[in-house]
Amino acid sequence: MSFAPVAALAALVLNEVLYDPPGVDAGREFVEILNVSNADVPLAGLELETGDGAHPGVWRHSWSGTGGVLAPGAFLVVGGDSIHTPEHLAADLQNGPDALRLRQDGEVLDRLGYGALNDAAMFEGRPAQDVANAGLARLPDGRDTGDNLADFSPAPPSPGRRNQLLHNLRVTLVAPDPATAWPGRAQRARVTVRNTGGETVPSWALVAWLERAVGEPVTGEPVLAVAETLATPGPGEAIAAHDSSVVGLEWLGSLGLVRIGAALRTADDDSLDDRASVWVRVGPGDIVINEILYAPQSGAPEWIELWNRGTRPVRLGGFTMADASGRRATLRARVDLAPGAYAIASADSTAVVAGIAFGTPRIEATPWPSLNDSDNDAGYADTVVLRDSLGIVADAIRYAAAGGERGRSIERQSVEPTARGVAWVPSTSQSGTTAGAKNSVNGPPRLDPRLNLAPNPFSPNGDGHDDQLWIRAEVPLGASGFRAEVFDLDGRCRRRRGADELGPGSRELAWDGGADGGASLPTGVYVLRFEWYSKSEGRHQVRRAVGLVRP
Repeated sequence: MSFAPVAALAALVLNEVLYDPPGVDAGREFVEILNVSNADVPLAGLELETGDGAHPGVWRHSWSGTGGVLAPGAFLVVGGDSIHTPEHLAADLQNGPDALRLRQDGEVLDRLGYGALNDAAMFEGRPAQDVANAGLARLPDGRDTGDNLADFSPAPPSPGRRNQLLHNLRVTLVAPDPATAWPGRAQRARVTVRNTGGETVPSWALVAWLERAVGEPVTGEPVLAVAETLATPGPGEAIAAHDSSVVGLEWLGSLGLVRIGAALRTADDDSLDDRASVWVRVGPGDIVINEILYAPQSGAPEWIELWNRGTRPVRLGGFTMADASGRRATLRARVDLAPGAYAIASADSTAVVAGIAFGTPRIEATPWPSLNDSDNDAGYADTVVLRDSLGIVADAIRYAAAGGERGRSIERQSVEPTARGVAWVPSTSQSGTTAGAKNSVNGPPRLDPRLNLAPNPFSPNGDGHDDQLWIRAEVPLGASGFRAEVFDLDGRCRRRRGADELGPGSRELAWDGGADGGASLPTGVYVLRFEWYSKSEGRHQVRRAVGLVRP
């Protein structure tokens, strides 16, 4: 066992102290002594003393060595009754400003002072900082420059073990973005292998796997099928101390819940952090986000409608909702949501929700995440992630706010869990919402003779052939105006093609394949939404898929 070079003349140093453990201190304090020499050191004549910063020069006896030796590189722990060691403290350790000193046959071997100390006899160089609910440890082990402040740092307690491991890799795993985890789409998780030890790890290897859940979990952890191996790269290159390496995992997403895991094949100093796993949901679970009012009228609350699309009651207590900022609200629900039923979650379950269906359960969710009502540079206003009481994603959506109006909700367009199109569209209800009731826009886009697109697909490549999509539409009698917009499959409005309030009649528009702002959109499938409206009949819309092809 090797250590960093030390400047101390003594063979023994105070290597770690825990004087203020989390919770109750009694019985859980300890002092760790380390032999930094290359020879056995007798323990007879060794004495540990504590000094009170309020009374300089007064030292109290805490422990004496009676026999035996401490081998080179070995640790000796002197602790309270709750520490598993034969060497016990005779007096409690005090919070700072205070001090410790180690003596042998009357000669001071080492001193550690912490907190605002003024007596130079109670510390070396400068006092270490006074910490709470943590230990003070030499990092790296045995390092002694004669300056307590430089040598000791706050650290999790590690009695009888290294404060800083020499060879240790820590594995962490980040799941794919839950808002884009769709069936049939490649899913990508990220594994980070970080060297938390003090020396370079010359090589390492990783194994990864996927376990599919059998159905939806009823209570407790989901039941998992036999694991499937995921491809990983070959042996990794050397990772220097405090550096890291990133490995990507990829698989084709299918509807349902899976657990992705990764583990090191390489042995190191601490096996407890050699593996990691995350839950990944592709598509929604039984409880889905069905409607959102992110821009209410003045004085009215924001709210999110949840819908149980499953076949069994679900207890929503302990579910959480988070927005793009990560601010997470906990649902305070004491009743089960029945199959097919809706519930409205808001910051205040007693606040008036206009037009809510009679008998709809109200759920308090605090602290409320505060939904955005303006789009960012990527074309999204906000992301909402719903998790169950185990922290597993139940549903995750991303919505755009462009073109929305205050007091009008956005609704889930399709009840199909595999739907990937324009998932969120404004409610067409005359009241502006369908809180606690079936959405006004449920179902796939309708074919309608009042909207014709040609050529479809089109290819805006400048060759003079099929360079524009022509949009011919009919605003029906009774309508006061229209709006035409192009969305991508994430539900973002990419191009506004026209709007007026000229009443009924024909409209002819064109789209060149560009986005608002002039950028060219890539090859893909887009959705054109043509909406007309009137004061008496509310809003109506037709949606059509459009193919855009570039060379």
